[in-house]
Amino acid sequence: MINVSVPSRLPANHPLTRAKWLWPGGELYLTNCFAQFRHDFELKNVPSPAPLFITADQQYRLYVNGRYVCRGPARGYQHHWPFDEVEVGAYLRTGHNWISVEAYNPGIGTFQYLSCNNAGMLCAAEWDGVKIASAKTDWIMRRSPANNPQVARMSRQLAFQEDYDAAKDDGAWITSPQPPVWKSEERFRWAGEIPFGQLPWFTVEERGLPLLREELRAPLGITSAGTGKMPRGWKNCFNISWFWLEREAPFAVRTSGTEIKTVSRGDWLEFTVEPAGKGNFREVTIALEKISIGSPILEVEGATGREIIDCHFHQSLSNGIPEKLISPQNYGLIGMAVRLRTARGSCRREFFATMGCRDLTLVCRNLTSPLRLRVTWRSAEYPFTMGGNFECSDPLLNRIYAICRNTQQICASDAYMDTPWREQGQWWGDARIQARNTFYLDGDARLLERGIRSIAGQPAPFGLTYGVAPCADEACILPDFSLTWILTIYDHWMQTGSPALFQEFHDRIRQIFDYFASLSHDGIIHADSRFWLFEDWADLPKTGFPTFLNLWHLYTLEHYALLLNAAGLDSAAVRHKTAYLRRRITETFYDPQTQLLIPGVNKDGAKMSPPSVHDQALAILLDLLPEAHHTMRTQRILPFLQGRPVAGATPSSFWCSYLFEAADKLGCRREVLAFIRRHWGRMVPSGGTWERLTWDETNGESCCHAWSAHPSFHLIHILSGLYQQAPAWREVRWQPPTPENLEWVKGVVPTPQGPLVAAWRQNHERIRYRIEIPEGITVRAQLSEQPEQILTSGVYQFEDSIPQKEIVYETR
Repeated sequence: MINVSVPSRLPANHPLTRAKWLWPGGELYLTNCFAQFRHDFELKNVPSPAPLFITADQQYRLYVNGRYVCRGPARGYQHHWPFDEVEVGAYLRTGHNWISVEAYNPGIGTFQYLSCNNAGMLCAAEWDGVKIASAKTDWIMRRSPANNPQVARMSRQLAFQEDYDAAKDDGAWITSPQPPVWKSEERFRWAGEIPFGQLPWFTVEERGLPLLREELRAPLGITSAGTGKMPRGWKNCFNISWFWLEREAPFAVRTSGTEIKTVSRGDWLEFTVEPAGKGNFREVTIALEKISIGSPILEVEGATGREIIDCHFHQSLSNGIPEKLISPQNYGLIGMAVRLRTARGSCRREFFATMGCRDLTLVCRNLTSPLRLRVTWRSAEYPFTMGGNFECSDPLLNRIYAICRNTQQICASDAYMDTPWREQGQWWGDARIQARNTFYLDGDARLLERGIRSIAGQPAPFGLTYGVAPCADEACILPDFSLTWILTIYDHWMQTGSPALFQEFHDRIRQIFDYFASLSHDGIIHADSRFWLFEDWADLPKTGFPTFLNLWHLYTLEHYALLLNAAGLDSAAVRHKTAYLRRRITETFYDPQTQLLIPGVNKDGAKMSPPSVHDQALAILLDLLPEAHHTMRTQRILPFLQGRPVAGATPSSFWCSYLFEAADKLGCRREVLAFIRRHWGRMVPSGGTWERLTWDETNGESCCHAWSAHPSFHLIHILSGLYQQAPAWREVRWQPPTPENLEWVKGVVPTPQGPLVAAWRQNHERIRYRIEIPEGITVRAQLSEQPEQILTSGVYQFEDSIPQKEIVYETR
């Protein structure tokens, strides 16, 4: 077992230490389990402040006096489970008060959660003599009578769909001042209670992140409507999504939906659904303003109590019409849907799980009279302030930047997630790109820091990390992502200037390097067939001695040497090793005839071919074989960027980030910009950046994947000309180009020292540059052909004549 950082116990007088973990029925039958808790109490005065400490394994939603407060906690591990501190003073009042908590445990492991075969809710507060602590003596609890546990999963990586019967729970236990009278548990007579500090929850830790930003947002409107026949089995189908996708959706007759009148009232969209006739369903598709992460809320009036409304979630639809839909058996076994069974008269359900989508299709069945619906969306996203910005005279580039910005926003909640759609996993190759996006969009390093600890918190064999964590899938150990984990510790140091995380995890880092040393044959590393070598979504070698793996190992070692220096440790041995590896990699993988790196060597010594774009780009980033960079550029880098045929593996939208960095080093900013316009421009209509460079609605891949949102910082590099040169942004290089097809550019980077603003504007004769430098940053300005200038804090303006052409390498 690997030693990882475990937070110390709470102080003995902390309110949570007096509380007990509660769960009705304890650990029995936890699969897809919803639980409800309520505590009533009196207040003589409203305290200020009024912190409430709360958590649940796995999730909770908190209400105070019937008003929604928040959801949580952050994902974590049971032996130091995270809790939230919530300020609830604004929800309290003198006299009678009550706390209501809806909690959920999937009972299984997912790609965000490790199950310990137990569940619990923990809550405490202490205000001016009033003590609140969860315990079965003064809290009431029950398992939800309205949630059917026997439903399918949302996807292979997520937990379950939701099937909610409003006739069995009117929600009054949340909203009514009168405490509910719940019958003693018929199925679970044991009211589970576990003392604080008992396993599996050895201790708890502070969240370390701000609570999510949750806002009600009204949908834009109805984009289509349809009708169809209800085949047998719809009422009790196990997979709500697949039943519709396979047996109903392909045969529905759809219109534009303009015949349905809608009214927007505040945060709600209101409309009436008419019956479609006996044996038929009525379908209505609703668009959100943009792809979002959150949960829908449905309110129904005029119900007979026999209607059933299914809500199906789509990433993005062409023209807002669900005609091309993902095959249920495709990719991650996706089945994104929830169900509301109505109660007579009126009813309401705020569905529990958060998910990412832009369009929702409501399928209404058993309507015998008009049904009035109100719909809203509660977002649940990390509260970025987004102080960074990019804008220019090209509307397409502005739209590309906007979808990058939105994609990064919705791929961040309690962790960096690959996508809010089918998976919501904290994949660490993705997270490195997302952290760089964040540093240019917002500057916040807390998600990265918590994620670094989270990845370290799930030990894998030989000191490796899981590629995604917490995660219940043992196949998700990716050795190259363990190297990426080390690189993110370097990134954290560069952003914050603090080597504390490196010092905390130095032993773990050495164990990872020891593992790679065990794979070495005279310095050259072979692939380990026991684990998943990812590298990229590309046809790179995964067996034998892959060039990519050896270059990535070297790349990480060189960053490790910089971390050693930052921590005041001796890096001589590491630098000696990297010098040796440079020589061995060149001897093994470099073909002097073609002046390209081959993709690898088989275990029998046979050389692989043809050379990939990836390996040449990594060589450029490493300044390896500088005499071959011209050939690498002309034979691999430029042809790929220019859309010409290229032999060998080529980068995905994810790995293009590293390619762009390498191409920028070679002065190919113009080609990178054209590539972004061409490929990311095609992503704009979907509203998000794609998992790969191609996407359609039927393949199950994500169109909101933040590993491809990196133009958010590459545009700052290649057009604003701002490049970080030292930790905490203490030194910056400013080298803006002036492409002929742009009139002006403005970029803002929210550095730890304050916003750094760079802009330029040109006409036919002159270029005007402007930069605002906060205190603590030194800028090395390289403007046009002027000598380098050293600038400190302040506002500077320059004017120059337009050069004859942008200086770039010749393309052939």
